[in-house]
Amino acid sequence: MNPPQVLIERSVVQALCDPASPHHRVAATAFLPLVQQFETNQLLLVAVSDHLIPPRRWYQAGWRRGVLAPIDSLPVGNQHRRTARRMHSAGDFDTALTMVMCQRHKVQRMLTLDANFRRYPLDVELIGVESADVAKAGDGDDARG
Repeated sequence: MNPPQVLIERSVVQALCDPASPHHRVAATAFLPLVQQFETNQLLLVAVSDHLIPPRRWYQAGWRRGVLAPIDSLPVGNQHRRTARRMHSAGDFDTALTMVMCQRHKVQRMLTLDANFRRYPLDVELIGVESADVAKAGDGDDARG
């Protein structure tokens, strides 16, 4: 039986891969304990394949090197893209695609910088937003600015 999966959402992937990002440090701080749990087979780290392709091309020479090495891809097919395009409640295509992939692969936990994912039935670990900011933030606000 596989351990539970944690989806590393697109905003975190981008922050991890860009040392100049204002969210790089907070993303790395939240990601490292997950990597330690991954190394002891307590969980699997996954990400939507479409969200991994651009960072893997510019950040590293190989698929299993660097900061993204422990992350497995959830391969996106045409049926997933079609379903995501049909979703109206998600707001944008990337959010819809992420939710389609979570549902399809039974992912229940997510690491993200995007507060919009709080409205979905997932265990969302929102990073980069202080509790006071969350309390005063309106819908659609997130740590990415």
